[in-house]
Amino acid sequence: MLTNAYPYYPGEQFIEDEIAFWANNPAASVTLLPTVATGKPRSLPDGVSVDLGMASGTRVGRFWFIWVALFSTIFRRELIHLWRSRRVGAYTALRALLHTSKVLEQARCLEQYAKANGKIDVAYCYWNEAQSYAALLAKARGSVRKVVSRAHGFDLYEMRRKHEYMPLKRQFIHAYDRIFALSDEGRAYLEDTYGAPSENIKISSLGVPLTSTLSRPSPAGSLHVVSVSFCVPVKRLDRIIDALSLFSHQHAQIKTTWTHIGTGPLFDEVRELARVRLAHISNLSFEFLGDMPNQVVKTYYLNTPVDLFMNTSESEGMGVSIMEAMSAGVPALAPDVGGVSSLVSNECGALLSPSPSTQEIAAAIGRVALEDEGHALRMQARKVIEERFNSARTYRDFVAEVLALGANAEAGQTGGLPPKGRSDHADART
Repeated sequence: MLTNAYPYYPGEQFIEDEIAFWANNPAASVTLLPTVATGKPRSLPDGVSVDLGMASGTRVGRFWFIWVALFSTIFRRELIHLWRSRRVGAYTALRALLHTSKVLEQARCLEQYAKANGKIDVAYCYWNEAQSYAALLAKARGSVRKVVSRAHGFDLYEMRRKHEYMPLKRQFIHAYDRIFALSDEGRAYLEDTYGAPSENIKISSLGVPLTSTLSRPSPAGSLHVVSVSFCVPVKRLDRIIDALSLFSHQHAQIKTTWTHIGTGPLFDEVRELARVRLAHISNLSFEFLGDMPNQVVKTYYLNTPVDLFMNTSESEGMGVSIMEAMSAGVPALAPDVGGVSSLVSNECGALLSPSPSTQEIAAAIGRVALEDEGHALRMQARKVIEERFNSARTYRDFVAEVLALGANAEAGQTGGLPPKGRSDHADART
């Protein structure tokens, strides 16, 4: 399983729910291969190991692969694509070169891993990015049998990248054995933007566990709003600040509290913006709790009254943080971007327009917070997760499908599945 950093920090906290289903499946032999490994890792269930080969590169090695990339076919093809699409420039050419060097270096790491541990049945790439391209190269060189990849948001939507440029994706998009999109919208984007073969794409949503109890509402006259996100431009946290300012002025009788969970490059800037625009409003308070472990966030919903979860992102894959709140019975407010519409609706919160105004967001807060159907919204939020995004089903089915691909790969190589416990880990080793 190829990750950016997991089990190391930061990020990728949603793998914490999924990894248990891999560990509990007796047919799987799972090794995590992160590209970044600093600090103390998160605990892992029994049956899951970690190999740091992809995270142990040196500066000399990095420069060597940049040199190799300069003369590679991959880089040459990417320059041709940039020229034809009229996007060639110093920035895009440099990104293409660095991405190519990273892919070549990571492919070499995978080949070395396979040489030491046996051919990889399935390279499961959590991100549809450089690691997954490296896995495809390693497959072409005989070190990997099958390559599957998820596609979320940052690794899918070009508008979320500087210069709207996603290096190398069009070169590799046809080579996957399976791409798992989070929604129909994600599938359509893969097909329309990159020309991904429709037969290779399947919908497989992420999921969250059902909480043991539900979050309770605030007392009458109070409103507690929670947001959870990385503080980066695409999350548009300024929209939350402006909407809460307007709502609080319109509803002076309501004592509103906003809690934001999450850090990021814009953390200090967003906190200062909140201080400037909100601190003078007598019926509105706010707090920035910073980064919190995933399990602590889930517990927070159960121990603290929460009335509304807010997301105002310009782009979103599916929104697992939204799912976690809804699992605890918290209504959600979010714009209709990415796969959000399959999760959020006016029956369990408020589905906004793709680029909502301050007035639209403030009005939606009022509808959810002040109408008499608050209990029904909370029950419906929980029901959506129970029926469509319960990790006990979504991850179980996903693991089974990936393992089936691995079994088919091995059968194609040998004419049947190997005896369990073979020393080269030929049982669906991911």
